[in-house]
Order: sequence, then C-alpha cells, then structure tokens
Amino acid sequence: MGHQLFDELIGTPPPPQVDVEGIVRRERRAGSVRLIGGPVAALLALLVGVGVAVHDQEPGPAPGPPLAAPTPTAADPGFRLVFDTDESAEASASRLSAEFDAALREVAAGSTWFWIPDHVGEARTPDGRPPVFTHHGRDDMVSGGSGVSYRGRRGPLGVSISPDVIGPNEPAGYHWPCELPAGYPGDQRYQRVCVEGTTPGGLRTKAETLTGKRDGSVQHIVTIQLPGNRVFNASVSNMVGVDEQAVAAQPEPPLSAEQLRALAVRVAERIRA
Repeated sequence: MGHQLFDELIGTPPPPQVDVEGIVRRERRAGSVRLIGGPVAALLALLVGVGVAVHDQEPGPAPGPPLAAPTPTAADPGFRLVFDTDESAEASASRLSAEFDAALREVAAGSTWFWIPDHVGEARTPDGRPPVFTHHGRDDMVSGGSGVSYRGRRGPLGVSISPDVIGPNEPAGYHWPCELPAGYPGDQRYQRVCVEGTTPGGLRTKAETLTGKRDGSVQHIVTIQLPGNRVFNASVSNMVGVDEQAVAAQPEPPLSAEQLRALAVRVAERIRA
C-alpha cells in the first residue's frame, strides 16, 4: 500500500497511571515498519500499531443493526484452523481461501479477484485467485491477501488471524478498545473513525476507517475477537502499488466499510475454537 503506517514515536507522555512502557513498546514496533507494500504487509503493519490513537480522532456513527451472518448448525458446524502438520496447515489455508471467495461473491456480487504484489519483485500469478493463506511456520498465526475489483474500484484486501496479545508474557486484549488514554497524540497523518460493536453471534468487533491527510489513502479495517484469545483482522484500501510507488486508484476502496464488515463477519462467525 506504500505509505508508511504508524511510525512516529509518541510525543507528550500519557498520565502516570497509564502503562507508558507498554505504549512505547507498541510505538517502537510500529516505528520499525517502513514503506509498506501490498495487502498482507499493510495489514501486518496495522497489527503492530493497531492500538495507536490518531490526533484527529472522530467519534464513529452509532452502530447499525447487527449484520446477518450464517449461523453454523449441526449439519454445518463451521471449521477449525489447525496448523500442527503440513497437511492440516494446507487444508486450513485452502478452507480459508474458499470461505473468502464465497463471502465476497455474497457480499459484493460481480466482484473479482486480481493479482496484486505484496512486495517488490514478487512473481506474478494469474488474476482471479482469492487470498492465498500461509501460517509462516507458526501454529497461532495465518495471513493472506489479494486484490479486489468491484464496480470500477480496485484495491488490496488483507486478512490476518493472530493471538490477541502484543507479547508472549502479556495479557490478552491488545486490540481493544477503540480509544487510548487522553493526552496520547499518536500519528497525525491519518484521520481515524472507530466504532465498537458485536457480531450477530456475539463476537466483539471494532471497525475503523483511516483517511490519509496528504496521500489520498482510505483504509477500512475490521477486527473481530475469536474464541481462544485470537483476533481476526481484515483490511481493504484504495492504494494500489508497492512501497513508495503506491497511489490511490480512486477516492474510495473497492468495498465499503459495511461490505468489509459483512464479509469479515461471514467468515469469522464460522471459525470454531
């Protein structure tokens, strides 16, 4: 996606009762990310800095009615993500790809997948493929991405499922809530709107929109809390290209914030513990 995300260190320290060291750790990790590339790289950068407050914070609109989502039944119990063997990892990755393909067709009929590189020099693959997921050799994280084209708009879709923690010895709940303490300036290059809610099945959610003040970037992000202290993140943007070459393909991402949330809910509600 090209623009640098969340790489400015904090300014005015927050009040003493705030976990200052924890916030600084988050910002330092975010600051190590430079010149982010395609859908997966951009989303992983957000996972590093997802808790960052933005200077021009705006209250989000009141949450709308819960989105309809398929509820697993005895005949259709959903699916589990298992990465303990090469065979189970491949099966889980393939299932996720199929779920996202079906969800996109349902949420945005007529949309198509297209190839979009995640880094400079990535070998081209044919258009029409849904996200290809990999677990990076870990049993607690999976990510994937692809380009989405819908009604003349194009952009990257990135997805990641990971532990809901920032470090191995820290408590779960890193991604919640929307707000950080008052007095923490965060990144001033983006205007941020954030709304919390729940899925029809009762999973905790957070929907964000980041709008770049200078580069025309618009990014919708949906975060859903999964069983087992895991978190599901999906992101769609209007930025096409790699690293500093990325530009806004059009004023808005290919999917609206509501469409991204519907897509994410459809998949996340089917993932079992």
